[in-house]
Amino acid sequence: MKNFLFLPIIALILFSCNSEDVTLGDRYFDQGDFQQAIEAYNEYLKLQPTHVKSIYNRGRAKEELGNFEQALIDFQQVLKIDGKNVNAFLSIGNYHYRKDNFDVAAYNFEQAVENNDSNADAHFLWGKALHKLGRFPEAMEQLNLALSLDQELGEAYLSRGVLFLANGRTRRACSDFMKAKALDVRDASGAVDSYCR
Repeated sequence: MKNFLFLPIIALILFSCNSEDVTLGDRYFDQGDFQQAIEAYNEYLKLQPTHVKSIYNRGRAKEELGNFEQALIDFQQVLKIDGKNVNAFLSIGNYHYRKDNFDVAAYNFEQAVENNDSNADAHFLWGKALHKLGRFPEAMEQLNLALSLDQELGEAYLSRGVLFLANGRTRRACSDFMKAKALDVRDASGAVDSYCR
């Protein structure tokens, strides 16, 4: 009888410790101590190896440390567990975008949109990748959708402005550059100075 009472108490203690590890990992991440965050997530994942949030956050911590290949492995592991995880698709897409693999990046951003059509960042990133692939009308469509979902997404204004400029629509480009500048987007001031004076 004593053993029956003892087992739930041990399980509760282990679960509480695990929850603290996740919280600790998140706390380290928020403080910018990414190596400690990784260690805390590793400890938690020893007992909960399929905890998607911890695997993803560990990947993000690795990414912050510049360990992009290791981060990619975590993001891919997330998709093996949760094949519709929007954050994993976005992170994998960003990995390939940094590597100039724009077709693979676009595919992953598209998957993110298909799994959450109301995600402004997914539309924006897909639009950027489509722009790099020379698919300008589709890129414009995605940037428009991103801005319809989030009018504070300054990077999308900057990207759309570049597309307008490429199509000879300087006035529309400058309007977007000014909006991006007002939202403190890096490079927006340079765009305004170069094309809107």
